[in-house]
Amino acid sequence: MSAILTVPGTSGEAHMPPPWIVGAAMLPFGLVVGFTITALPYLLTRSGISLDRVAVVSATVMSPTFWGFLLNPILDSGFSRRIYCWITLASAATCLPLGLWMLSLRHLGPCTEFLLVAELAVVLFASAVTGWTAEFVPESARGPVGGWTNVANLGGGALGSLAIMSFVGHLDARWLGLGMMLAILVGAIPLLFLPPARSSSFHLREAFWTALKATWEVCKRRESLIGFALLLAPASTAAAINLFSGLGQDFHTASVTVIVVTGAGCAVTASIGSLLGGFASSRLPRGYVYLVAGIGAGLCALTMAFLPHDRTTFVVGVLLYNGFAGVTYASYSALCLELVGHCNPVACTQMGLFAAATNGAIVYMTWADGRGYRHFGARGLLCVDGIAAITAAIPLLFLVHHQLRAREVQEELEELHTT
Repeated sequence: MSAILTVPGTSGEAHMPPPWIVGAAMLPFGLVVGFTITALPYLLTRSGISLDRVAVVSATVMSPTFWGFLLNPILDSGFSRRIYCWITLASAATCLPLGLWMLSLRHLGPCTEFLLVAELAVVLFASAVTGWTAEFVPESARGPVGGWTNVANLGGGALGSLAIMSFVGHLDARWLGLGMMLAILVGAIPLLFLPPARSSSFHLREAFWTALKATWEVCKRRESLIGFALLLAPASTAAAINLFSGLGQDFHTASVTVIVVTGAGCAVTASIGSLLGGFASSRLPRGYVYLVAGIGAGLCALTMAFLPHDRTTFVVGVLLYNGFAGVTYASYSALCLELVGHCNPVACTQMGLFAAATNGAIVYMTWADGRGYRHFGARGLLCVDGIAAITAAIPLLFLVHHQLRAREVQEELEELHTT
């Protein structure tokens, strides 16, 4: 029966560093993606590039988060996942400063190309790291590792972007690029403390044939299909976090307050939520944690929609919503580690598919929230987000409950049979 529906146990302990070190290995990913989402548009507009061209560049650079998984079979073939981590990390740390070195209207094309390669490299880095950690993280540590992973991802990314934007008026983009290179390399220090990675089960020439066939066999299992159902649904996307920075005027909130709240404030509350989500994912069925946190974010969005649109509602609502988002991300990470398991020869590929599924859901919900804003303003955006989350989560909770009950019945029958 589906593993994602069982209460995490404590068996199968393996030697590993503390969970915070394992989770901190994701910091380079958070730094680069956080920079791309938040700081890059800010840098481009300050360089005199029109907003329509900024949107094209941002969308292009972010695109590997959706299609990068197509290259993940390479990470399960040839070299060990440790080696792929260093190869992709070095590529990201090199290409990002090169892109910022060319940041200007005149060299926008080469700038975009280098930043695109950096984004692709860090997406592959994340898959290599998660595939590697799936090899040695025991069942009892998957919750805490999921929590700390998203402290590094969400909190580190938000604080890194805030630091970049704070130095924009004082340093040239070239120096900012060198600073990002240094931050990425320093953020990779936790990799040095991880246990050795296993050798690949496939030769490199088998990457897109044998590895993909093995991935298909793994993904069509019942527990994987249930996982895809949870990740593809809008239940726990928390997509409104991508749009809160544009709602300041609707809630009569000063731009300085919006920057602080959506930057440092959200980094803190998302990190706290991630740690709470990791704690809960070690003690409760992860399917429940994931869906209930999504319902919490949905209720928060609906509450913001109908309360007075003022500064207090914005600050409290955004911070609380991001706290629930942290819980969903932590439970998502623990869920994926559980689904992949320890001895999965295509762990990187499967992790990439799960990431693509949840990123796809975030994208279509961000689009839907935007349609809600276009027709009904801030209240429409928040209602679309909240209603979609709650209406999708409720039937999935019944599915989780049904599978839990079926699991209990099966265990009782097996116990009777053995006695």
